[in-house]
Amino acid sequence: MVDKIIQYSKRYLFEWSIFVAQLKATVIAVFPFLRSIHISEEVSLDFQNSDDYLFLAFVHSVKKHIHIETVSLMTVVFTLFFGAVYGAVQFFHVPGLVVISSIVAFFYLVLMAFKLWIVYHGVSYPLIDFSKKEIEHINDDDLPLYTILIPLYREAEVADQVIKAMSAIDYPKDKLDIIITLEKYDAETLSALKKSGLPSHFKTLILPDVCPKTKPKALNVAFLEAMGEFLVIYDAETVPDADQLKKAYLAFRSHPDIACFQTRLEHYNANHNILTKLFNTEYSFHYDLFLPGLQKHNFPVPLSGHSIHFRRHVIEKIGAWDPYNVTEDCDIGIRLYRQGFKTGMMNSVTYEEATCTLKSWTIQRTRWMKGFIQTSIVHLRHPLRFKQEVGGWRNFFVFLLTVPGTVAVNILNLVLWVILVIWLVMHSSFIQTLYPQPVLYMSGVAFIVGSFIFTYLNLLGAYRRKKFYLVKYGMLTPIYWVMIAIATTRAALQIIKNPHGWEKTKHGSHLSKQSG
Repeated sequence: MVDKIIQYSKRYLFEWSIFVAQLKATVIAVFPFLRSIHISEEVSLDFQNSDDYLFLAFVHSVKKHIHIETVSLMTVVFTLFFGAVYGAVQFFHVPGLVVISSIVAFFYLVLMAFKLWIVYHGVSYPLIDFSKKEIEHINDDDLPLYTILIPLYREAEVADQVIKAMSAIDYPKDKLDIIITLEKYDAETLSALKKSGLPSHFKTLILPDVCPKTKPKALNVAFLEAMGEFLVIYDAETVPDADQLKKAYLAFRSHPDIACFQTRLEHYNANHNILTKLFNTEYSFHYDLFLPGLQKHNFPVPLSGHSIHFRRHVIEKIGAWDPYNVTEDCDIGIRLYRQGFKTGMMNSVTYEEATCTLKSWTIQRTRWMKGFIQTSIVHLRHPLRFKQEVGGWRNFFVFLLTVPGTVAVNILNLVLWVILVIWLVMHSSFIQTLYPQPVLYMSGVAFIVGSFIFTYLNLLGAYRRKKFYLVKYGMLTPIYWVMIAIATTRAALQIIKNPHGWEKTKHGSHLSKQSG
């Protein structure tokens, strides 16, 4: 009798395990975003790929935006969202649009509270720093080889500035591995570099004529030639602090657990016009308050595009950059975090040019927001796996607020301002029905208090940099938000029409003003 029971139990457990396995396979087939491993990850990183210089597994790239995982996830998300709206409509007996307006107002309040909390902690967070005496005591013989990657494209106007900025770096010339990348048809920039007196320790690397024509593709090509233990990316118009590389060396040596260091960014032409002043207040908030707050809590950090110092072996381990992502910095910051690598912030400044014209600014911001959308798509292909890799729901929701949330709030801003203008002009009764008293109060707090808080935070950043003259331009911040909203909407449209297109930001306007 006992043997029969044991036999029956074993058979039952065997059949149950088969049923569970079949059920799991069926669920994953219906909802492929629940997969833990994608088929493209079964092969190792391909650093021999010279077709498009994509070294990553296919699933971690935006070479193809819409995967079956993306479609299935969005189907589930929209079904749950509209199901929740329908449930709220039935329970509270209010129109569906009122429920949606309530959700939007709540989202704004959450985002406002989140940024206030981050800045509260970011204000007092000490950046990694070293005294002048510590830097002077460095023995040059102890310094490692350091690679500087400078991707250039149609930058003849700033060729002289590039050479001067890199030559001013306080680091032994024989320990600098400086690689300037150029497209083969960009003879004008190459000629300008030679005319400016390109030093012998600078190397020019002509890129293969393959698509995509992006900055991260150029970085991947150059990475194969990089020899330094550490590496940093500098853009065409950047001017780093002279001691930045030595500070980075000390930072890497004293913090062996940190894979890369973000520096602070500043504009050397902040006073060029009103646009650059508003741009500069935004930078002051982002790099002096917001990013330090994220660092303090060890949250995922969307890195900036240049002046990030990396351990070379870490870049190799994660597969370098995604050549199809037009904001490769944001993507690689999240990818580092997913794979368990820490990021630090170093108290060193890199100066760059703030875009001076509305057209250039819009092109640049469109590219940034398009990259944020691309990064969101890539990292949310397997959301439960992503949640596990970033360390739980807390970090998962922080990512949602800082990357896709930034895109969402910018587009919502445009929609809500259009609704506000229509109501002010036409006093539409339909719009009034969308905001019954409780929702109106919540939306009013989000709009009035939120606008004040975000304006104040930008000015707080400028104040901490002792740029008191920027305070009076704070009243123009809402106009700046409208511009951001338009650029973000443009980015969302480009994801559909031209997902990998790289719109070039023109540099050198500050030089033409100086010469004039």
